[in-house]
Amino acid sequence: MTEYQSKRYKEVYNLFISKFYDIGLKIGLTPSGEKILRASVFKSLSPYIKRKDRILDLCCGTGTLTVLITSLIYRECKIIGVDLSFGQIAKAQKKNKYPNLIFALMDANELKFSNNYFDHVIISAALHEMDKNQRLNVLSEIHRILKRGGIFLIFEHHEPSKISLRILYNFYLGFIEKVTSHSFEMQRNILKELKKSGFKILKQIPIKKFLSFFQIILLKK
Repeated sequence: MTEYQSKRYKEVYNLFISKFYDIGLKIGLTPSGEKILRASVFKSLSPYIKRKDRILDLCCGTGTLTVLITSLIYRECKIIGVDLSFGQIAKAQKKNKYPNLIFALMDANELKFSNNYFDHVIISAALHEMDKNQRLNVLSEIHRILKRGGIFLIFEHHEPSKISLRILYNFYLGFIEKVTSHSFEMQRNILKELKKSGFKILKQIPIKKFLSFFQIILLKK
């Protein structure tokens, strides 16, 4: 993000969105839908996790997914959740009861980690908020900090191919995202951008239990 965009993002999330983020997800996705989506992320990543792995949850929001993953994996793993918004990180820290989990304030465009530091990186529902230049910059940073052979998992919007579901998607999620984000442009270009950034695409998985409105993309460095 540009300095202006980063400032605006922080202001909006600090002052407003962070206060209603968790309840908003439960209303928008329903409690059962939210559990399905978060469980799908863990199920996709878990086969690759080994003892003492380092995992980054990038743009972690209020940390619900980060805490869930921490609760289900080896205690020897180190998990770090980062977000640009102080409000989001403050909420996340209140949920943290694990000694191997850390939350930190950090910009995804300029990560304060050394090269090849993490075994796995997750980014959830954040790339669609970025324009092309921002996405490419963030993807470059992820590639830099991920170990060779490391796994990168993206959880994002997905417009279904089935016509009836596509109509429902655009009514439920697509219309507002066309106005407020770069979701459709991201969906059209993300695979090309990932290859350009040096990642190997392992799987692209629409989450069918949630009408294929969301997807998981699994990649390897």
